[in-house]
Amino acid sequence: MPTFLNSAAWQPAIKRMPGVQRVIDLSVVVEDWWFDFYHNVDTSSQISDQKILGWPTDNVNFHYLPIRPKCARRVLRELPLKSRGEYTFVDFGSGKGRMLLIAAQCGFRRLCGIELRKELHDQACRNFRHCHNVETCSFESLNMDAADYECPNEKLVLFFFNPFASEVMAKVLRKLIASLDRCFRDVWVVLHDPSCAYLADRTPQLRLQVAQNGYRIYRSTSSTREPEETSAPSSPSDCTKSNLRTETASANAASFND
Repeated sequence: MPTFLNSAAWQPAIKRMPGVQRVIDLSVVVEDWWFDFYHNVDTSSQISDQKILGWPTDNVNFHYLPIRPKCARRVLRELPLKSRGEYTFVDFGSGKGRMLLIAAQCGFRRLCGIELRKELHDQACRNFRHCHNVETCSFESLNMDAADYECPNEKLVLFFFNPFASEVMAKVLRKLIASLDRCFRDVWVVLHDPSCAYLADRTPQLRLQVAQNGYRIYRSTSSTREPEETSAPSSPSDCTKSNLRTETASANAASFND
């Protein structure tokens, strides 16, 4: 492809032009505001409040930074599922529930969020109760450590937007491997940040299906049984999310049928 047609070649140069980064930052702020206004929720990130709570200094469980709605919709479009109504969508480090609210538009059977911090869990519960313009769906929010979560024996989509460091991710993957060994089923793992991708790459029970636009999508695989659908891997690119969340939690559960 000619260089002038390759967006990866000229986009960085455009971003370095005077004023462009400010426009990009403003567009993110407007996008966040419109999402909350349209759905009657609060999923925004108040970094000043998080600093008071000490979250940005936690190098294991990172501070709250919600995914951009357009990025969430893009990765969900790329998820190669034939029948989404057969799958439960689980968001690890679900925060105030933004990703679950977006996933609700995609026809999943059930939505579940795993959130360590009670303040974020409580706000997610309020959002699920009061949200507007969201498809009828079953929401569940669990206030617990992701490393303690037991994957249900059903078809799953597991989503990660860089919520915690590699030591927690390794524990989560070990739990998933044990679950697949006990009961093999179709499970998709979506990493919307490549930071912990090397752990998934080393997991024999997961096979890379898609790698592009900063996210990587894996699918469960077995030496005795292969899932039906496949998708050829693409070349990866980078993605950004600020690091930094704590590591003690009670296991409170809240369920909502909107």
